[in-house]
Amino acid sequence: MLKAAIIGFGGIAKSHRRGYANLKAQGKVELVCACDIDPEATKRMIVTNSDGAPLEFDEKLHFYTDLDEMLDKEKLDFVDICAPTFLHAELSKKVLGRGIHVLCEKPMALNFSDCEEMIRVSNDAGKELMIGQCLRFYPAFDYIKAAVDDGRFGKVIGGFFSRLSATPIWGWKNWFMNPELSGGCITDLHIHDVDIIRYLFGEPEAVSCRASTSVCVNDTVHTSFYYGNTPITAIGDWSLVGFPFNSGCLIDFEYATVTYGATLTVYPKNGEKPYDVELANVSGYQGEIDYFCDVIQGRIKNDKNPASSAATTIRLIERMRESVSEGGKILSFS
Repeated sequence: MLKAAIIGFGGIAKSHRRGYANLKAQGKVELVCACDIDPEATKRMIVTNSDGAPLEFDEKLHFYTDLDEMLDKEKLDFVDICAPTFLHAELSKKVLGRGIHVLCEKPMALNFSDCEEMIRVSNDAGKELMIGQCLRFYPAFDYIKAAVDDGRFGKVIGGFFSRLSATPIWGWKNWFMNPELSGGCITDLHIHDVDIIRYLFGEPEAVSCRASTSVCVNDTVHTSFYYGNTPITAIGDWSLVGFPFNSGCLIDFEYATVTYGATLTVYPKNGEKPYDVELANVSGYQGEIDYFCDVIQGRIKNDKNPASSAATTIRLIERMRESVSEGGKILSFS
């Protein structure tokens, strides 16, 4: 069984931890240790905007507050970096330099140049680097991706994506609200839809983005992605006080409309009744860990979520920021 560690034991690590517990039961990977600068991190139940369910685990983790000590003492196959965004590049390069594979939470880094450096270090070390763009690993998006690629409902004629949340004030020292640490809503929340749009439809020819600021920077974001005459739009907002986390999408095909929120539903345009698609009950967090285990064991090549693609998502976000600064100007992307 593979051995893994988590760096950063805050809110997102909670969701990852559930995935490790399920995969351990399957004999695939065991979470053996964790590192966080806060010695009380393992005891604290952090309630995030998207998942406030309490968790109980029976594994006995070795817990460290010093990363070098953990890397020296533990024999690890890979490290799962769940620390705040501004630490992703530094921590990834450090762990890769120690000859250990890295699964790093999204966003890959705060800027494209750091992403390029992470990839260089990964290549030099001969170790895998994958970014946790979790939507790519949800069964619903497997279905939507297949429908886009195989044309079962005809060509795509439009799409709309949304991701709405209360302000994420649960982070360590409120780091989400510091744009120099988090990048704001565009980089932290809206990135999910930016990335899945690229995954489903390829690279847009151009992008236009408008945003308003209320709690951090660019907190309400509306983005248009240009694919010829096919309109694809996404909105992201983390300024909604008291609002429960909500996300979803609608893909309009020639012969059906597909929606995904609480369920994945197909609405045929030929008069047939709508129907829900039965999906495996597997989270994207568990899916990405499972996939990464297969990658580092050489069972598959990482064609689904290479680090180069995650870096391109950051490059597109940088282009979106330029558009915001120019009042939503349509900017080419290639």
